[in-house]
Amino acid sequence: MTPNTSSPRYFFSLDAIRGFAALIVVLCHWQFYFYTDQTLQTKPLEELGLPLFPFLSIFYHHAFFAVDLFFLLSGFIFFWFYADKIADRKTPFGNFMCYRITRLYPVHLLTLIAIALIQYVMFSMNGHTFIIQNNDTYHFLLNFLVIHSWGFEKTPALNGFNGPSWSVSVELLLYLLFFLIAWRKLHRNKGLIVAMIVAGAVIQYIYSMIGQGIYSFFLGGLTYHIYAWMVEKKKLRRIANGVTIAAFVLWVIVVSEYAFSYIRDFSMPLLKTLLPGKDEAFHTALFNLSRNTFFRTIISPITILTLALTETTRGGLKIKWMLVLGNASYALYLLHFPLMVTFFIMVDMLGISREVFHSPLTLLIFYAVLIPLSILTHYYFELPIQELFRKRLLRKPAPVPVTAVNNQITT
Repeated sequence: MTPNTSSPRYFFSLDAIRGFAALIVVLCHWQFYFYTDQTLQTKPLEELGLPLFPFLSIFYHHAFFAVDLFFLLSGFIFFWFYADKIADRKTPFGNFMCYRITRLYPVHLLTLIAIALIQYVMFSMNGHTFIIQNNDTYHFLLNFLVIHSWGFEKTPALNGFNGPSWSVSVELLLYLLFFLIAWRKLHRNKGLIVAMIVAGAVIQYIYSMIGQGIYSFFLGGLTYHIYAWMVEKKKLRRIANGVTIAAFVLWVIVVSEYAFSYIRDFSMPLLKTLLPGKDEAFHTALFNLSRNTFFRTIISPITILTLALTETTRGGLKIKWMLVLGNASYALYLLHFPLMVTFFIMVDMLGISREVFHSPLTLLIFYAVLIPLSILTHYYFELPIQELFRKRLLRKPAPVPVTAVNNQITT
């Protein structure tokens, strides 16, 4: 289905929310500073003394959903922008992969080399690396080829070096799968998309990273199809208002449940009645699984749908600093782990107590370094490298997702 002519050329809010999601991932990873030997978690989050934990605990506990959101957004955007162009043979495989690899690879390679050097210093000083294991030649090669989360690693989920880049590896695999589906003109097949979502859920129990990516990416594709169906309807503004209200109500329920646990308090006795032969741990795991599945399958998609419909009916959210943060979100996501290790090493070198990582001021300083560094990396490294290689590698101009730079639409 060709996007409706009333659809925006660029979803500003979807890019902005990607930036906020990256910041949440950084916050969650702050717990690494308090692992035993910076390797093993031996205490629950509540006992680690994380900065501002009473106020930010929902983010410390549930950053998993932020990574999920990356895949969901990718699925929505790719089905919106690329699917028909690939199916109509307007975007050949070479051009598609050139744009995707030049988008992913420069910062990935930069941070891979950086973390290899930084972890060497970390090991020399402390006798162990920071959190991530399997930092050997074999796993470096897997990371270099961006296939380090394709099942080739020696230990699942321990793919070495820049740990957060596992999602980049899965993203590349999803691009190949998506292109094949769109090339075969199967991207409009809702049954196939639902089957892919179900397959992702099953695969997640076998190989969590790939399964999570497939589940959320194709759920994003399904969300796009719902959006496209709504855009074709009359009284779109009324539909958008209804979706917005539903999203607001669901978010109120989610936040209030986290604060007061009233749904959990109601559900646990009910589960014990329905499943009397199971223990408390089983009932708790079942409730958590149901809650997480509901959030991933309903809350996140309806949030994306609300933002997309709002931009379609009311125009783009063109707040400059949010656009800049969104554009730099990929660099922010990949740079934060090497920077975390650097901070740890510097604290030791300067003879500062590691208790400093309990301080909200330290967290604030980290963000104050990371965000500008990510913005500079995006505009003065990532974009120039992309332009250089795309000019050399592309034989024909191909349509690519637009990017907001200084409130101007560019490719």
